[in-house]
Amino acid sequence: MELYSILLQTEQRCPDNTAYVYEGSSFTYREFLQGSNIVGHGLIQRGFAERQNVALLTPNTPHFVFGLFGLLGAGHIAVPLNPLLNPHEIGHLIRHAEPRVLLYDPLLKEKAEQAVRDSGHPVECLSISDLLRVASPDTSSFTPTVGEDDPSMILYTSGTTGDPKGVVLTHKNIYSNTVSFSRALDLRETDTFLCCLPLYHTYAMTVIVFGSLLMGARVILYPQFVPQRILEAFVTEPNIVFAAVPPMFFMVTRFAPDDIAGRHHLRFMVSGGGPLPVDVAIAFQKKFNHEILEGYGLTETSPVVAYNRPGQNQLGTIGPPLPGVEVEIRNEAGEVLGPNQIGELCVRGDLVMKEYYKNEEETRRVFYPGGWLRTGDLASIGEDGYIKIVGRLKDLIVCGGENIYPREIEETLMKYPGVLEAAVVAKPNKLRSEVPQAFVVLAEEAKGKVTESDLRKFCREHLAEYKIPEEFTFLDAMPKTAKGTIEKKELRRWAAAGIDAQSNAPA
Repeated sequence: MELYSILLQTEQRCPDNTAYVYEGSSFTYREFLQGSNIVGHGLIQRGFAERQNVALLTPNTPHFVFGLFGLLGAGHIAVPLNPLLNPHEIGHLIRHAEPRVLLYDPLLKEKAEQAVRDSGHPVECLSISDLLRVASPDTSSFTPTVGEDDPSMILYTSGTTGDPKGVVLTHKNIYSNTVSFSRALDLRETDTFLCCLPLYHTYAMTVIVFGSLLMGARVILYPQFVPQRILEAFVTEPNIVFAAVPPMFFMVTRFAPDDIAGRHHLRFMVSGGGPLPVDVAIAFQKKFNHEILEGYGLTETSPVVAYNRPGQNQLGTIGPPLPGVEVEIRNEAGEVLGPNQIGELCVRGDLVMKEYYKNEEETRRVFYPGGWLRTGDLASIGEDGYIKIVGRLKDLIVCGGENIYPREIEETLMKYPGVLEAAVVAKPNKLRSEVPQAFVVLAEEAKGKVTESDLRKFCREHLAEYKIPEEFTFLDAMPKTAKGTIEKKELRRWAAAGIDAQSNAPA
């Protein structure tokens, strides 16, 4: 199905349902559709009637969904941009996507205009707020003219300094993934989605924006993640669906009162965007008497590949694949491996992207014949179909001929009291080719108390000798990507160069 049509159908079914709540105000699905139509007609009236790429720059405000569905209704291709990037980085992406128009939230007016100047590309900047405030708005609905196999959006996964990778997702990609995910979790019209994930990212896009839309459910939209506000919603709002990344679950567990288990209204806790440490899942379970369902996906798969099912949760796994999704494990020669063997996870189905935008070579590289996408993640599939991710293919450490998977070491370190974050990368070594080096961030109360000797002893109790990091480096903070994930590329550079742990910079 074409994506704008989901909004049309939901509005016809439940026009008076609350669609979004934001900072004390709300709007219904009728108002959602009307606002989106106003933005779409505004684009056409300003000369943007021909199908084209339209950039969208907005933080977590209602302007994002009005802008997104407005441009989709008008038949355009959305290019959501990360609002946390600086103008130069955004300008780099604009040069690659070549939109003629950029829709922006007024909060980001200066950044949008500077990014366009930095891009050197002729782009008209339009305020979504101004489009919504026209004197005589046209609220009539559009008749979709695009097909399900046409591109719906281009999502950038990286490339703020090098060659950008723009993932082209079709309408079918996102719709099929939303339907499959929603059915697997039994999402309902009565659910309340809490959203503090960035809307521009595929995780929030499919699971929250389109997941809630498909059901006609309500979304409480937060401009940023504040644990106390999320905890308040846990006990005051009904039927909570909370899709978050592991650090958010760590924080809400840490700040939750001891009696929260008897007062919350949780339905589904969904973890993605990175590996969920088992100790975080266990701590949450103990505090809330409720499970976290870990899943897995990537932008190239719209994004959800697999998820643990309610009541069938296996900690340390990402669950079985969603209905309609095929998975295989292949070795370096591309040969399919059997149960419990480790290799690269490959995926096939309607959820898999169309291509990388303007990058045929990279598109060919990530596909095996038959439409199998190479994820770049190392995994194994049990005989019961549950998938276990053991690390990234590029993160694999080959130490004296032995394969070491950083995630196993990281999971071990995260179990040590006082360890807030842990990341393990390869450090060059003359004798063994590579050895693991661990970077660790301690909680405030553990700083000055937890030592390298403590961590080494703990690892020796839980890991084989060859897996124990040769060096432990304590950092005040991990280098992070714009999406908030640990930047291992930077850590590998530090490991190769030697690092001053106090300054967080190469020595």
